[in-house]
Amino acid sequence: MTIRSMSVSLVAAVLTMGTILPASAQVTAVPREGVAFNDSVTARVKIETVDADDGTVAFTLPDGQVLVLAVSPSVRNLAAIADGSTANVTYTQVVTMLNLRQKGPGSKEARRDQMNVKPNKTDIDAGRFTLTVTAVDLPNNTVSVIEGPGGPVRTYKANTIAKQDMLKKIKVGDVVIGLTTPLMVTAISPAN
Repeated sequence: MTIRSMSVSLVAAVLTMGTILPASAQVTAVPREGVAFNDSVTARVKIETVDADDGTVAFTLPDGQVLVLAVSPSVRNLAAIADGSTANVTYTQVVTMLNLRQKGPGSKEARRDQMNVKPNKTDIDAGRFTLTVTAVDLPNNTVSVIEGPGGPVRTYKANTIAKQDMLKKIKVGDVVIGLTTPLMVTAISPAN
């Protein structure tokens, strides 16, 4: 048997097994409802490198996550920021929240993993973190969350119907996964 025919036979066997296994034995992804919020963050960071020509800056956040972001054209003092210095950086990001309270295969394990008080490096590098819902204000369409073992409480406004529907499905004490997608640096200044 050649390698090619062995590979084809192996693929066929896997596909056949997937179709003859009972539905309860097949692994399926856990459906999670998520909603995204625009956010602006100001943090005291360590500047790794500044590229004034390309308009980018690389910096390390207090939690160890390294970001490389484009800098808004409105930021004029980029050349004044030295590599290796400490600076105050304001950047925009999208925060996506995934509700872990939903049922399904793997949901219990996912909730347990997210309750770990010490996030692993992979989660930090990916911008993934655990949030606990501290308040849901349906009349004002807001949700307040706190990150992991502590930190500032952040409040997000549900300004679309999809976001408002999500608010109705969560309650105080729920654990949600937060995923951040950093977008652009809007302000940067040397820290005193």
